[in-house]
Parts: sequence; structure tokens; C-alpha cells
Amino acid sequence: MKSLKFNEGLESFMVNDDPSRVIYFNPADPEIINRLLKMQSDFQDYKPEEDIELKPDGSPKNKLEKEAAYVAEFTKAMRKAINDVFNADMFDTVFNGQSPLCIVGARGKEKYLFEEVIDALMGLMGPAIEAYNRKSEKKMNKYLGDI
Repeated sequence: MKSLKFNEGLESFMVNDDPSRVIYFNPADPEIINRLLKMQSDFQDYKPEEDIELKPDGSPKNKLEKEAAYVAEFTKAMRKAINDVFNADMFDTVFNGQSPLCIVGARGKEKYLFEEVIDALMGLMGPAIEAYNRKSEKKMNKYLGDI
């Protein structure tokens, strides 16, 4: 069988210097940037579904059950969002078995783990966004220079 071969622009990145946790993506892909920005926006004011307050039989949940349901719902939504950003199943590679709602960081500068991940991805992609914009503008000028 023949193979279609071309440069996809993919780069590999180790998560926290762990060679068993590698993600592949093109940091200059404008669609991944859009998906990451959407995820960042979606989780700024995340609200769980309203049925989280009730048990399957319709009776109200106690405080602990509500909190557990919120964590489960949030994790499900975050799993989908991370996997959508990469168009691949990357949630476990990124979070390594931890809840995205773990609190991490130094005292006084604590964040949720998912916030740390989003910030790190934005930091990684920031330079790529700038480089892409420069290259794209130059390339577009070739085609739109007469307009």
C-alpha cells in the first residue's frame, strides 16, 4: 500500500519533563489556538448542569454528594475540552491521573491544576501564535498584495 507523506508541522512536547507523557501538536495551527482560547473562555465561569443537585430517583443530594457530582461533571467537561483541543485523547497524558480540580502552587499563589495547564499551554503557544501571524501575513500579502 502506498503512503501519503507530507510535513504536518507536528512537534512533540514532554509534560513536566516526563518522557512517558508526550503530546504532539502543531503549536502554530490556528485552529488549535482557537480551540484552546475557547476552552479557556468556557472554563472561566464554568457552571455544572442543573440536575447535579438531584439523585437519579429525583431526591436531593447531600452536600458531599453534590460536591462529588460537581467534580465528576467538571472532570468530564474538562476531559472533552482537552481532547477537543488536541483532536486526540490527551487528557490522561496531561493530567496524569490527577483531578483537574487539584490545588497546586505555592502558598498564596494556589491555582487549580486545570488553570495551570491552560496557562502553560497559552505560554507555549504564545510565541507560535506570533510566528504564525508573521508568516501568514507575509504569505497572504503574496496573494492579496494587489487588493
